[in-house]
Amino acid sequence: MRNPYNCAVCGKIVDPRFLHPAYHKTCGSLECQATHNKRAMKKCDQLRQQKHIQELMERGVEMVTCEICKQSFQILNYHHLKIHGLTLNEYKKLYPNSPTINNQSKETRGKGSIAQSSYLSYQGKQPDSKLCEFLAGCLLGDGNLEKRSNKLNARYNEGGANQQYLQWKYEFLSQYFCCSFNERLAKPHVKTGKRYLNWWIRTKVHPFLTNLYGQWYQDRKIVPESFIAQYLTEFALVVWFYDDGCCSNGIMFYTMSFSLTEVEFLMDLLGSRFDLGGSILKNKNQQFYIRLDAKSRDKFRQIVGQFPINGMEYKLNF
Repeated sequence: MRNPYNCAVCGKIVDPRFLHPAYHKTCGSLECQATHNKRAMKKCDQLRQQKHIQELMERGVEMVTCEICKQSFQILNYHHLKIHGLTLNEYKKLYPNSPTINNQSKETRGKGSIAQSSYLSYQGKQPDSKLCEFLAGCLLGDGNLEKRSNKLNARYNEGGANQQYLQWKYEFLSQYFCCSFNERLAKPHVKTGKRYLNWWIRTKVHPFLTNLYGQWYQDRKIVPESFIAQYLTEFALVVWFYDDGCCSNGIMFYTMSFSLTEVEFLMDLLGSRFDLGGSILKNKNQQFYIRLDAKSRDKFRQIVGQFPINGMEYKLNF
């Protein structure tokens, strides 16, 4: 006859005479039994993983080592670091010179990423100067490039409420990249806390966009002078205005995310290339924006009139 024992989960004293033999380590409650089974499965997985790692090491496969517990892994991931109360980013900050993935896994992932990249099979145009002009206007305005740490390449994305205008952008980008156009809820508004339905464009990742990402982003989005000097054409200027322009109190370009030096560069380029004059102003948050002067209104109207786009008529009342 077995002696009374403590439940391996809750610690309750259990008399085995009144318990089914299947529950020989717990008190028999569903919660404790489920927890015990989960722990047992986890232990089996760990043993299986340790055996696999040992076999790889015997075959001479390079491993990476956790600097905290000194265990060996092919990939040091979130699930293990969670045991130490760390995220992967926190671990990398503590041990910047310690690798978290071995060369074999890195090579396998790289091949997988390339094989899964839809740009290899997409039958679209090759990136050209017209695309660069379009992106120059978009990235000065509402457009963004995004490069995730787990992705080899960057992608373009943008959201907004103006369906017609974003539809036009989607159709333009679709000539070059595989992309999607969907309606979905945005993040809660910073002031109201409400969530609104917006339309979103998102391309698939592409090496061309990765190259642009390196030019446009440092710690923040910047103005890459050489790129803008080459591709800020009349078409790009109109896209920029449709994105981030306003004509409620004069013709303005909202450049608040850029530095004074960058805004001065843009203002000089507007003058030298398009003969548009104006001034640089500051809002209450000490951010800089451009307002064209009255003499430039007719000239700017002629430029914008060359590129009519559905959904943007409301911006032409000047």
